[in-house]
Amino acid sequence: MTPEVKPEKGSERVKAWVYAVLNPIIESLRRETALLRTGNLSWRLHTKRCEYIRPIEDLIDPAHLPILEDFLAEDPTFRERFREHDVALATLGEAATESFQKLVQAPIFQGRVDQLLREYETSRQTGNPNRPDLLDIATKVPEYVAENLINNAGSLPRHHTMHAFWENFGPQFTTFKDRGTFKATEMASRNLLQTSEKLRLDLESLRLSLCREYDIPAAPIEPPRVASLENSLSRQRW
Repeated sequence: MTPEVKPEKGSERVKAWVYAVLNPIIESLRRETALLRTGNLSWRLHTKRCEYIRPIEDLIDPAHLPILEDFLAEDPTFRERFREHDVALATLGEAATESFQKLVQAPIFQGRVDQLLREYETSRQTGNPNRPDLLDIATKVPEYVAENLINNAGSLPRHHTMHAFWENFGPQFTTFKDRGTFKATEMASRNLLQTSEKLRLDLESLRLSLCREYDIPAAPIEPPRVASLENSLSRQRW
């Protein structure tokens, strides 16, 4: 914060920075780093982006964007920090997309998927007829497999169409992750994780400093609920 700006104790302006800017960003970065530590990029083949890891501005309620601009005007160092995060995220998205495209276009990968699809269909007809029939989506299975590999999916929810196939054959695709494009994606993921963790820690430190300096709570406090007259009378009868 610049020396010229010195709000009073309990400043509503500082509360707005904490509640509308710092809190949602900190909470989102916590979820983001938890995903990245497990290798789950939440990357989706339909959008070619990470579903649960978003640019900083997307984490703020659109109605609160003026508060974000006010915060950055007083603490401009975080403008560059937020940009660094978003650049790291964009790099990860581009690396994951390249990994996906090169993998699904590789003849050896397509052949392996076709082989295992035939094995799956044989086992389904002979011993597990209740398993989903994947023939209708056979052309999309290579894409789903590639998406799972990018997201390091160990298992899929039971209701997922690909659950049984992935449970049986998923481990047989792990060797494809040795490709150079996957290494680039892993490197980009580690870089984003480091960037996000450092940013989160610094924002948490700033929030604590603001709360101490301006004597404000770290989150809005709802007024206590007043018991209804009916409930009060009911308790008295008992």
